[in-house]
Amino acid sequence: MFDTPQLLQIFFLSAAATLLLVNSIPTLKNRFVAYGSRAIPARTKGTDVAIAKDDKSIPGYVEHVLDLLATLQVPHSYFQHFYIISVLSSLFWGVQFISKGRALEFISQNAPHADPSRSMSIDQIALTWSLMSVQGVRRLLESSLLAKSSTSKMWFVHWLLGIAFYLAVGVSVWIEGAGAILSTDSPISSITRSAPSLKTMLSIPLFILASGIQHDCHTYLASLPKYTLPMHPIFQVLVCPHYTAECVIYLSLAIISAPRGAVINKTMFTAFLFVSTNLAVTASMTKEWYERKFGKEAVAKRWKIMPSVY
Repeated sequence: MFDTPQLLQIFFLSAAATLLLVNSIPTLKNRFVAYGSRAIPARTKGTDVAIAKDDKSIPGYVEHVLDLLATLQVPHSYFQHFYIISVLSSLFWGVQFISKGRALEFISQNAPHADPSRSMSIDQIALTWSLMSVQGVRRLLESSLLAKSSTSKMWFVHWLLGIAFYLAVGVSVWIEGAGAILSTDSPISSITRSAPSLKTMLSIPLFILASGIQHDCHTYLASLPKYTLPMHPIFQVLVCPHYTAECVIYLSLAIISAPRGAVINKTMFTAFLFVSTNLAVTASMTKEWYERKFGKEAVAKRWKIMPSVY
């Protein structure tokens, strides 16, 4: 029987593995992975040849079924739902934490490390929850104020997976502190505001810096005409620096929330792995789209998401 942290870890890792598998099969990748501008066939620079999605190596009836599934789409603007869910989830678990509600207690009882000395501290839970709340509110505001109207769509599974991810993260930010939660009658009154650990002192500036960079990237992208090549200095180094910042944000949360004696929070680290996998795949497709639209030389010197690595 798996405990709650293990179930969350299995979800994040399984989702990442499934994404890599689907992305490795062209006939599935072209139908189900691409979304937004990446789903719009860009004509190859200097030619009138569009990128075809049909794979003649598969039977016609299979291709027909795949095409039918690919039509099950939702507006790309539904991305905003992810951040609404994130904020609502943070509010729900915040209320549960303050009142030591039944949902919090029920899930905590199915988590290991009943010994509070081996779990996250109450201070860590409050801090990690606060930072995730800030992240959710910021992204919700950006999606409301910066996003442009668009007719692009995404496969409905993207939408469902995004909702599931943010619901799972809402639990992940505190689940490895179950021992500390169960050991006190009032978690909120147990906050001590103790001196920050070295991990916290290093990770909070990282979180703030990455958040600032991501916001600046989103603001810059919103100022551009649709489907143009970004020329800001940071975009000269990376195709998707805002994705890099997102990965750093989740990595910093995984470090901040590491239980006592641990280097990292395993559950939040698997969330980071999923985010990194998802955004690396999307960054790769973004670069491919740029190459087709603007020519390979336009982005030849730009890394996709990680300088000198990928």
